[in-house]
Amino acid sequence: MANPRPSKPQNGGKREGAGRPKGSKNIYSNDSVKKLEELGFNPIEQMVEKYYEIQEKLDSGEIRIGSGAYAQLMATQGQLINNLMQYSYKKVPDKQEIELETKKPVAIKLTMKEKT
Repeated sequence: MANPRPSKPQNGGKREGAGRPKGSKNIYSNDSVKKLEELGFNPIEQMVEKYYEIQEKLDSGEIRIGSGAYAQLMATQGQLINNLMQYSYKKVPDKQEIELETKKPVAIKLTMKEKT
């Protein structure tokens, strides 16, 4: 006998082929890239130039070591490095799950050897 109730469509969960493909860009990303190209602005290039400008100021001695300005330039330079790293390296995860192997108890049986 056939089932009188039609099967209910599946709700939720993972479906094969669903979602946006890996590596695809959304509409807004494409628009932003096009606009920057139209303006002739390359943010990566600008960050690198700014890094070298700061390095020149620090190396020239024009800013006293230990001053607030020196500390601010060092902090800015560090931020530039962090921002540039995302284009070359994967971000290190904050937490790593470590799977620990469960240890089984060991039984040791001691016996006295008989003297012969």
